[in-house]
Parts: sequence; C-alpha cells; structure tokens
Amino acid sequence: SRSAKMAPSTPGGSGRGGGHAMQSVDPAGALDVVVGALANKWGIARDGREVASHMREGIRRRVRSLSRASPSRRRSDALQKPAFLGAFAELCSFLAGGRPGRGDPHAVRPVSLLASISSSVAGKKAHKDGGDGGDEANPAAGDQPSESPVDSSETSEDEVSAQDRAAGPGAASDPAGPVSTSASSLSSLGDGLGSSGAAPAPDAEKEAAQTQERILISEIEVKGASPELLQVATQSLVMKPNFAYTLKEVQEDVNRVFSTGYFSSCHPVAEDTRDGVRLMIEVKENPKLTGVVATGADMLPQSLIEDAFQDQYGKTLNFENFGRALGQLNKWYEDKGIFGQVTDADMKGNVAELRMKEARISRVSLKFLNPETGEQCIGKTNPEVIMKNITIKPGQVYNVRQAKSDIDVVHAMGLFDDVNIVPQPAEDSIQGSDQPKIVLTLNVVERKTGGFSAGGGISASQSSEGPVPGFVGSCAYSQKNLFGKNQKLTASIEIGQADSLFRINHSDPWVGGDKHRTGRNIYLQNMRTGGNAIHGKAVDEVNSPGVTELDALGAGNSGSRPGDQGGILIGRLVGGCEYSRPLSTSLSGTAGIQYQRTRVLGENGQPIVTDYYGNPIIFSHKDYDELLVGVLRSVYSGNKSQLVMSMEQAIPVKQDFLNFNRLRARAEKTIKAGFARLVVTTKGGMIVGDLPPYEAFSIGGTNSVRGYGEGAVGTGRYYVVGSGELHFPLFSPLEGVLFADYGSDIDSGPTVMGDPAGCRGKPGSGYGVGVGVRVESPVGPLRLEYAWNDNKQGRFHFGIGYGG
Repeated sequence: SRSAKMAPSTPGGSGRGGGHAMQSVDPAGALDVVVGALANKWGIARDGREVASHMREGIRRRVRSLSRASPSRRRSDALQKPAFLGAFAELCSFLAGGRPGRGDPHAVRPVSLLASISSSVAGKKAHKDGGDGGDEANPAAGDQPSESPVDSSETSEDEVSAQDRAAGPGAASDPAGPVSTSASSLSSLGDGLGSSGAAPAPDAEKEAAQTQERILISEIEVKGASPELLQVATQSLVMKPNFAYTLKEVQEDVNRVFSTGYFSSCHPVAEDTRDGVRLMIEVKENPKLTGVVATGADMLPQSLIEDAFQDQYGKTLNFENFGRALGQLNKWYEDKGIFGQVTDADMKGNVAELRMKEARISRVSLKFLNPETGEQCIGKTNPEVIMKNITIKPGQVYNVRQAKSDIDVVHAMGLFDDVNIVPQPAEDSIQGSDQPKIVLTLNVVERKTGGFSAGGGISASQSSEGPVPGFVGSCAYSQKNLFGKNQKLTASIEIGQADSLFRINHSDPWVGGDKHRTGRNIYLQNMRTGGNAIHGKAVDEVNSPGVTELDALGAGNSGSRPGDQGGILIGRLVGGCEYSRPLSTSLSGTAGIQYQRTRVLGENGQPIVTDYYGNPIIFSHKDYDELLVGVLRSVYSGNKSQLVMSMEQAIPVKQDFLNFNRLRARAEKTIKAGFARLVVTTKGGMIVGDLPPYEAFSIGGTNSVRGYGEGAVGTGRYYVVGSGELHFPLFSPLEGVLFADYGSDIDSGPTVMGDPAGCRGKPGSGYGVGVGVRVESPVGPLRLEYAWNDNKQGRFHFGIGYGG
C-alpha cells in the first residue's frame, strides 16, 4: 500500500494513491503552480495555454495582492499572522482542492489556548444541537449498521451496485454517489485539526462532489494517545470499519475526536490497502495541568482561581473543563458587577497562564443637564457637595454595583430629577493594554428646591372672641438646597387670636464633608399636642367607677372645672441640636441636647395645673415645667428586621429643672410564611426619677393595643406592648391583615403622680384582635382596621404608617 499524504489525485493516476503532494511553493514559479493546479482540477492540458486569459489575469491579481498584504493583518482573532509563503501555499492548495501541507512550516497555526477551548466546545455543541451530520446522510455511520459489510478485495467494476448497497440506505438512494477505495479521495481533508479546528470552506462544486463520493474505510485507528485517552477517543467515533462514508462524515468524526477536549491536534492520515482505505487519526495529547498563573487580576481573589482549577491539577488538560473553570472566573466578575474578564489563556509547559483585563477609572466628571433640551448647563449645586457622595474614585476598578449605589445616594439628596453614570473609553487608554481605562460622567438634572406659601382659615379650636372669631393665618418658606450646599431650611408660622405657633429647622446632611458623614439638625419650635389620652375623658371612661354618665354630661355644660370637656393640650417650647452619623452599613447613631418648657392648657388656651379630677398635672410649683435633656439613639436595620433603642437623660442645671432618665426600645421581625408574611413587633420603656403625668407612657389605641381608645388601657411609668400581624395579598395594591395586640403598664400606673389611669378606671392591661386592609401610598401604608378588645367592644381604627 502507498500513503497518499492527503494530496489530490491526477486524472491520469491509478486512483489508488497515484498523485503528487503539494508541500511547498516557489514564489518565482507561483503562477505556473496555480495554472497546473487548475489544470489538474478541471482536466485541462498541462501546459496551461488553454486556460482562459481572464482567469490568468485574475490569478495574477490575487498573487500581487498577497505579496502586498501587510504582515499585521489577522485572518481571525484566534490565528497567527500568516507569512507570504504560507498564505500563497494556502491559495494554491485551495484552488487544487486541498489544504496546506502538514509539514509546511508556514501553515496557519493557533496561538491561544482560548481558541482551542472555543473550537472544542463549539464542535461538541454542534454535535449535540444539530446531531451527527453524517448520520443523516448515512445511517450506517451510526451505532447500528444498516447493511452487511463489504470486502473490497473481491470488488470489481461489475460490482458497483454491491458497493452502493454497502454504503447504506442513504447512499443507495443516490445512484450518483460511487464508492471509492482510494486514499486519494480523502486528500481534501488536508492537515486535520490543529488547536483552532478551523478549515477553509470548500466551494459549492467541491461540496457536491464530496457529498456524493463515498470512501470504503477498512480500518480506523487512533494513534498517539495513552490507553485511557485512547478509549475516550475511540468511544467518540461514530464510523465503523468496512463501511463507506462521505468525506464530510469522515471530517465530522475527526472533529468528534478533537471535541473531546483532550488533544491539542488531530490529523487524519489515509493509506490504501487491498481491503480499502486505512484511516489513522494521529492525535497529540494536551499536557498535564500542574498550575495556573493569573496576571492582571487585581480584584479577583487568588483563592477563587485555585478553587476553580483544583480538581484539574495533575490531569491531562481538557478544553471543556478548563473553559468551564474560566467561566466561573468570568461569572465572579459579573456577579460582583466588576468590569473585568479573562481575555487570554495559554500553556507554558504544564502551567496555564491566564491574562485578565480589569477596566480602571481614569477620571470622574460631573455634568449638569438642562431638563428640557438635555444639553449641558450651569448647575446651582456646588459640585463638591455632589462629588463627595461618589465613592468610585480614579484608579479603582470600575464596579457597576458601586456606581448604582452612588447613583442612589445622589438621588436620595432630593435635589435631582434624574441621575445616571455613563462610562466611556479614556483618551489616554492604550488599545490592547492589560489595564484599559475608562472615564465616568455623572449626569444630573436639577429640580426646583425652594418655595413660599401662605394661607388662612377658621379654626374651631380657637377662641370665639374678637373681631374675627377663630381666624388663623399661616405662611411657610422652604429651601432644600440652601447656598447650593444641600442644606435644608424650613420656617413656618401660624397666627391666631388665642395662640401662635412657629417652627424653624435647619439641617445639614453632611457637615463639612467629614469622613464619618456626620449630619446636623438644629431646630426651634413651639407646638401643641393633645393630652386626652392621659388626662381627658375618653368614651371608655364614661362608665368608670365614681363617674356616672350624668356627671359626664353635666360636666360638659358647667365649665367650672379645667379640662371639663377633656380638651387638654400640652404646649411645648422646644429647641435643640442633634448630630447623627452611620456607625456601619446597618447601624446609625444620634446624639443631641434639647431644652424644653412645657405648659398644660385648657380649652380656653389658658395654663392649668390640675386636671378635671383635681389631680396635679405640673410637677414643679409653677404653671410650667422646664428640663434640659441629653438624647442618645441608635437604629439597626437588618434583613427584614429592625431594632431602635433610645435613652434620654435630664440634666438639672437649675434646682427646679426636671431630673429623670427614660429608656425606650422597639424591635420588629418579618418572617416569610408561604404566600403570606408574619410581622412580630414588641416595644417597651421605663422612666426613673421625676415624672410629670404628661410624660408617662400611654397604652392603647391605633398604634398600640387596637380595640381600645387612645390611652384607654393605662398610663404607667413602665410599659410593654406586643403585636403580631399576618399579612396576605388580596389584589394589587390591596393586602389583608389579621392581627392581635397586647399591652400592660406592668402595675406601674399608681406610681405616676395623681394616678391618672386609676382615677379613670383604666384596666392597666388588655388585648385586642382584629382584621384590616392596607394600601401602599407615597406617605406609607394607609390602614383601615376593625378590632375587638377583651371586653368584646369593637371599634374602627384608621392610620398612616405601620402599626404596633
């Protein structure tokens, strides 16, 4: 037998491997070689004079273009730059129906391990997605042969029909597809597969000829593999000995061997035998992987790299497994939002060298945009106020998640209608650099931040005396971006005939840009709050011991006692300063000092010192109380949980100043329960020291124990309230809720000055159960609930925000 070495057969050859091999090309005689190749292909006289002149000129133009080709051009990202001789040899071999010779030193070679991985995985995916192409054309190429094998030693020209039958049902249906027993018929397979696995696509005529012609394969052998990998390669083959296959089916089986991922090259070699064609697939195993070295991975943890490749150390490199490990590294970049990826991989001996590229920030700039035109404009906000909220800095690797967090922080300032970050390549970024650079542009659209308002009306709570009874006038000014520094100023005043209220507040969310992001709030105001929850006569108290319904009704008309309608107001003049700062990502703290002067006012707006029952309301011997108090407060917000704790310590700077300590705590936890959720809330507090009754804890009502009126459970020095709510969806945006509340003053009611709960017959403890619906709104959930207390009395509750 003779080896064809993948060369095309001549028309006058024996058809059993008689032919010539095109292994190299002489540039000086390049045209003659091409003409000779065309003559061999089309059966034209060897002298080339019968080749049409326009074809000769076309070939000359192709040769000239190749000679002028720049050496820096790349056929593909996965291939090396071909030299002139290699490219020209490829042209000649392609025109002659073949591919570059295996021994040609100028043949196109792969340079990247990533190209090998891509080719192997793509080949395997093609077999899985599209099925085995050869199986459709020739079912005999499948696992089960369809016809009996053919012995080519007894084959003659008269037995072509038997050969057609041996090719299987797919071939028998095509009488134009003869069976060949010559190795030269496999010549157009060329040099097989290197690491790239790429091959020039044949023309339509060549493809048709290859589809029709079938080659009888007498033997199939894989050479160059260890016993373990030999079994892997053999199991990947679909072809069986003594069956006829098309050139396409042979090529697909070679691809299958390469697609196992264990071989860096795969070359088919065909030899003639008396029984047919002996097909040998020469493979070269990948090296054993002993280590991985990564360059350019400043953000990627080394431990992650080791974990990704740990199970591959000491084993023959497999392209698919290696590619899967690279995918884990790229997924880490994606999950973390980091602009980075593995860009190249190569083998140096038994060590894989990975090259990563992580985009670094060259510059961060700010741009104000006109809300109507979108063009750049001059902004009112100081750029430093905005940029100090940006945590991504030049020199850092760009992180999309970090950028989104910065956008949220800037938008939360309340000064802008739109905020976005646009990344662009930096001007000083070098193409192909291991550290590409980008420029970030922060675009903001400012909103209106200030305004003035005024109004007036009639208030029923004001005195009915004077020329304009009950008239109230008010005006307010607010500015959310004072001096362009994101400082907020609000001032309001309400003037009536009986009383006047005012409020001034100035806040700076980030004082001086300190590293702790400390905020400051300064306020001065006088305000009125209702005192009925403790000192009034609620409906629940009408039937209390010692107070008959007649007494209650008569008291409403006598006007002889202070607060006889239960309309007691607590008037406070408050001024103070607080500083707050984040202590961690989920914990914040506040510290401040506050001055407070408190009066209790009757329905006529005049100060009173005793309630309807004659019990003292003011702790000092004057008609008002004073105190200076220090405040500490911390808030923890975790995953579906919250904890708030505060302490107020009065500072008796003067003898008649109040002196007490008040502690309060509130905890909330949300638990998922299938389609519903369970919200458990508990809160409590205690006061030690001087305690005027208006400062005691009031228990009962919409935000305490539902089913009772406000303060109807009790008033105490200590208290505890627990609540459980089961939320379930009804239809968007409405949800239903079942709840149960319990509250107690822990028997501390009598310790409060005047025992306001005892003299009103409050139980001191109680519970309530009920149902309700909630609708989400911009100001919080709107709540409509109905509850029954432990006395079987029911009432509606309406509130805004979260209960409990």
